[in-house]
Amino acid sequence: MGLIFRTAGMLATATAVIASGGMAAGQAGAAGTPRSGPAECVPVARAVCGTVRVPLVRARPELGGTTVAYALIGHRDTSRPVKGTVTINPGGPGNSAIASASQYAQMYRALLEDHDLLLVDPRGVNRSDPVACGALGSLPATRDGFVRAIGECGRTLGARGRGYTSAETADDIDAVRARLRIERLDLLGESYGTYLMTVYAQRHPGRVRSVVLSSAYPLDFDMWARPNASAARRSLRLVCGRSAGACDGDRVLRDVARLAQRLRARPVPYTLDGPQRLLDDTALAAIVYDSAKSAPAGIGDVPAMVRDALRGDTTALVDAARRVAPLSGSALRREEQQPFNPELAAAVMCNDYPTLWNRRAPVAARLRQFSAGRAALPERAYWPFGKTAWTSMSYDQGDACVRWPDRRGPVQPTGGPFPDVPVLVVSGDLDANTPTAVGRQAARQFRRAAVVEVPNVGHVAEQEPSGCVAAIQTGFIRDLRVPGTSCLAGIPPAPVRP
Repeated sequence: MGLIFRTAGMLATATAVIASGGMAAGQAGAAGTPRSGPAECVPVARAVCGTVRVPLVRARPELGGTTVAYALIGHRDTSRPVKGTVTINPGGPGNSAIASASQYAQMYRALLEDHDLLLVDPRGVNRSDPVACGALGSLPATRDGFVRAIGECGRTLGARGRGYTSAETADDIDAVRARLRIERLDLLGESYGTYLMTVYAQRHPGRVRSVVLSSAYPLDFDMWARPNASAARRSLRLVCGRSAGACDGDRVLRDVARLAQRLRARPVPYTLDGPQRLLDDTALAAIVYDSAKSAPAGIGDVPAMVRDALRGDTTALVDAARRVAPLSGSALRREEQQPFNPELAAAVMCNDYPTLWNRRAPVAARLRQFSAGRAALPERAYWPFGKTAWTSMSYDQGDACVRWPDRRGPVQPTGGPFPDVPVLVVSGDLDANTPTAVGRQAARQFRRAAVVEVPNVGHVAEQEPSGCVAAIQTGFIRDLRVPGTSCLAGIPPAPVRP
């Protein structure tokens, strides 16, 4: 949920402590060599970079340590004490927060007037000792190849693989917070970052002032991806319902069902970076899923693309496959715009996420348990895609981790208690990756949570160009309440290709 093997989000140390418990940017301390120049830190004014050294597995010091890098962007109005410190994680897992410093400084420029911005690269990513396991270096084309590569990654990492968990990463963030002498943090997580920030709140409740979860999912979620299939249906119906008659949602869904059945029987061959691949019903499910996630871009092309394919013209469908690069007929695609580490992503999701089998069982037994569980699922829950196709297209759900070798590894608790602080959950109403229904589940983990659904956008709604959603988040962090949301009415519907 949240892992998309492309970016899920947008893509200082000091000795002087100021009154609010934050720190003055640009001063040096003992957390690591400060790097304040744009070339060495980040290309943002008032930024200072540093590192902390932490154990790889805190319960097993014999496994050694790892370095965690951070960038602290100082507030602009230095005539007054900083009002707070916001720490952001862009998700993945496997995405770099520091690599997106410029984008975040621009998106939250109003908040930076009186708040500091703390960006911590998760362990194993970018500046924080990138982890490698080799097997995912050239990303596989098929579902089976992907699942086997993840298993090989786990075997390569061995006991060190236990160091790559959300709990350890959350404790790293707290180690940075403690070194910088920041009393409390405002947490802002995007996609997988919502999971990570919930884990931080679970482990360090006294250090949390507020929480913003954008494109959220709870710690305990449906690994069969049934809410996502429902959200994909809803997305197409919403787009058509707002299209002024350009398409009919129910008819589009029936067309998708017909095309899925046809592709299941006769996949369409195509090429991507050389080798031939197959566009089957699993690939179709991934294309629709990705289109809903990236809305408004792409989702309005689905009705015509499916209609044309049923008429024998698969040009647009193949173009979409080359863009999305789905499993079961293609290869995963590395993110071009910011550092992303698929090896780290595999380790975190296989250590943390719920499983559809007994973790302690050998692989052969797990495979049987997964197969039996899927056989018991009703096909209607996955219409118009089919349950095998839908549960095979996701990178982090279904059987992705069934071959992960650690049978007695860490287990992430899914319950509380969680801090009693203000929480804002933001969801795009077209998003099939982390739909609003799942966001509401995430909100229910907290006592004081509000949900804002953003019309006409997909995953990570603050990326919409008007700045409306980022302004709502900024107002919430400042005042600990949801501000006016009337600007949401100005977000236009996704255009539909005739």
